[in-house]
Order: sequence, then structure tokens, then C-alpha cells
Amino acid sequence: MTSSSEPLVERGLDAMLIVYSLLKNHPASTVCEQFIRTHTGWLTTTLTLLEAKAILVKVYAVDAVMASQKLAQFAAGPIVIVPVDLSAILAAMNVADSLRIDLTDAVLLHLAQAYGASRLATDDVPLARACQQMGILHETPIDSTLRRQMAQWESAYLPAKGLPRILWQIYHWLSQSYPEVAQAFWSRTGGGTHLP
Repeated sequence: MTSSSEPLVERGLDAMLIVYSLLKNHPASTVCEQFIRTHTGWLTTTLTLLEAKAILVKVYAVDAVMASQKLAQFAAGPIVIVPVDLSAILAAMNVADSLRIDLTDAVLLHLAQAYGASRLATDDVPLARACQQMGILHETPIDSTLRRQMAQWESAYLPAKGLPRILWQIYHWLSQSYPEVAQAFWSRTGGGTHLP
């Protein structure tokens, strides 16, 4: 699928490593950014970029315009961004079903294999297992010490997963355009602890 004029594809890149590399003050920022910069032959998909934007905005409360700018700069770097067509989607649905992974991960895995990548960088455990089943080596710059630091940071700076995080996302969204409504919502939800 690659021509001699295209860069050599060696490894796929999953959304969370992109996200961590773009976050300020996150424990994994520097490690992930250096990991991406010091390796070559990166491939990711257009869907992975959309997933990264959604995570940056919805989970980490990065301003949407800023997230778009950061991802545009990232995409302009030495990385092959593969568009996703119908045939890739159909093949990825089968991969997702058989390996029990998210569809965007299945698209990345399918296209990494189709483009001849021998490695895939991810911090997603189900995707790492799927890589093994597909004969692709799994890479991650995140070790157990860094993982503990990340968990501590996320516990301190992010609302708990589930309802508190959803309520926090609604509050954050309301704050952008309706600050008074946002404050009333936050008050009625007990600071994001229960439904209004």
C-alpha cells in the first residue's frame, strides 16, 4: 500500500500516547513526547486524531480550538496519517468483533498491519493483547512507576470516572457559554457528586 516515495512505515501510534504527549503538566507528557520524537516510521489514522481531540477536550478539558491547533501541528510532523475508507471500516469491524477491542483501535490495528508496520505504540491493554494476536509487537514508554504517577495525578486533577466525570464535562461545557447556568448546575449537582 505504500509507494517508494512514501516514508517507511514501521509503527502505529494510538490516541492516548498522542494525548499524553500534548498535555501540559501531565506526568507522561515528556516521556511520550520524547518517545514519539525519537522513533521513526509513525503511522496513525484520521480516526485516531479525532479520538485524541475528543479525549483532550472531554476528559482533560483542553480548549477545543487549542486541541485542534496542537493536533494540526502534530499531524504536520513526520507521521503518515492514513485516511479511513469504507473497506478499512468493514475490515476493522471484523477485527473489533473477533478481538473484542474498540472500533477506532481496530481501524488502527488493521491499517498498521495493511501498511506493513511491525510495531504499535499504545498504553491500552486490550489493544496491546490484540497486537500480539495479530503478530504486531506492542510498545509503550509508560512503565509501572510512571503509571502510578499518572494515577495519582489523574486522581488529583480529574473527577472520578462515571457520573462525576460526566457532570464535570457538562459543567465545563456550560462554563464556555453560560457561566451563570454552569454555576447553578454545579451547585444543584453538589459539585458534581449527584444528579440535579
